[in-house]
Formats: sequence, C-alpha cells, structure tokens
Amino acid sequence: MAVRVRPAEDRDIAAMAALRAQEWETAAFWEARIGRYLRGEHSPRQALRARALFVAVGHSKDHGKHHGENAGANGKVVGFVAGHRTRRYACDGELQWINVDQEERGQGVARALLTALAAWFVQQDALRVCVNVDPHNTAARGLYAKFGAQPLNDHWMIWEDIRLMTARRKGAR
Repeated sequence: MAVRVRPAEDRDIAAMAALRAQEWETAAFWEARIGRYLRGEHSPRQALRARALFVAVGHSKDHGKHHGENAGANGKVVGFVAGHRTRRYACDGELQWINVDQEERGQGVARALLTALAAWFVQQDALRVCVNVDPHNTAARGLYAKFGAQPLNDHWMIWEDIRLMTARRKGAR
C-alpha cells in the first residue's frame, strides 16, 4: 500500500478518533479531544500554541473492496501524528500522538508520519523533541529508538536533535 501524508483537516477528525479508539477510550472521546487540540483549544501541560497534525492516506488497487464506504476518492486515513511546540523537560517540541491502523502496521506508515512531523519541527526550529511513552509499551519505545530517540526518564524519550531522525530513517525500514 502506498501512503500520502498531508496536513490533517477537520474532516479527518472522525478517522483520527477511530484510530486512537483502537487502543484506548471511545471514538466520541477522541473526536472531542482531537478537535480541541487541532483548534488550539486543548493543550497539554507547558504546550505552546504552534502545533501540527498530519494524516497518512492509503491508496491501493483494491482499496475500495477492503474499506467499503470509508474509502473515498482520496483513500482512507490509515494513520496520523500530532505534535506541538513545548517547554516541558526543556524540549522545543513534543510528539503528542501517533497511531497507525492495526491492519496497516509494519508497512512504513509510522516512518512517513514521523518524517513529516520531524520536518515540521525543523521548520519551527524545534530541534529537541520529547515524547511521553509508557515504560511497558515496548512497541512504541522500539519504534522511537529505531528513529534515534533515547530514554529521558521512565516515561519519556527524547530526540536531542530531531534532524538526526531523518538521517537515521534512511537506513531504517
């Protein structure tokens, strides 16, 4: 499956919420929260106003057969990432959320999303980027480490220079 990453729009909120709800809470909970975050009405502790959300839209030859009415002319949202400027832990940026449809994992979607967010952070001159990650979430910790993040403490990982993530990803799969 090929994916295209683009900035998220209001029309993507329901799809992003459904992806978050695959892991925790309900789609209704996430629709409200993601909508407020996208509009700048919800901010994590020490977050600054600047933020970005990107969606990965999947395209395949038999896309419509597998995704039915969720498939539109532009394909289906198969993942998303969100991040913002911050002062937390003396970081410049924070990865807020990343989710990839369970059926699409292992196909490079997370890499494409992380690359888009990293480029946004670089444009913002936000090079020191952190992410909150459960110490028992070995899949997420492994993904972030694969792209150069190091442990900051039990619940946080950090890219000291997010520009290195894009250099590192060229060798990663």
